[in-house]
Amino acid sequence: MSGKIPTFNEHQWQQAQQAVADEYEEYLELLRKNGVDYTIKHARQLLIYQDLLAEWNHKLSTVTSDLEENKFALSIFDDLKKQKKSLLLQRGYEHIAKWPDFNPTPLTLWLELAEDVEIL
Repeated sequence: MSGKIPTFNEHQWQQAQQAVADEYEEYLELLRKNGVDYTIKHARQLLIYQDLLAEWNHKLSTVTSDLEENKFALSIFDDLKKQKKSLLLQRGYEHIAKWPDFNPTPLTLWLELAEDVEIL
């Protein structure tokens, strides 16, 4: 994997931030549609989504400075380019679900995901 990290402008970061929020809202709608039992069964996924989303809910300048060198977070721009929507929370959950344990601190999750990307 190349060590060069792309840079994105403020408008692109705003779109990314909105796409992550939209992905989360779609997931909440799925939970509402499927009811309480489904939500309880998928509580770990909901927790991970909330933790990852927390990093994107900061002011845009904080989001950018926290995530601009995080290759996993930057992969949202590929999502938007290829599929016009965010799949970042879903991919993050699928990856984190393989961990035997996880620290539910949003920035820690992002840093661990970034380290995993570097290993690959």
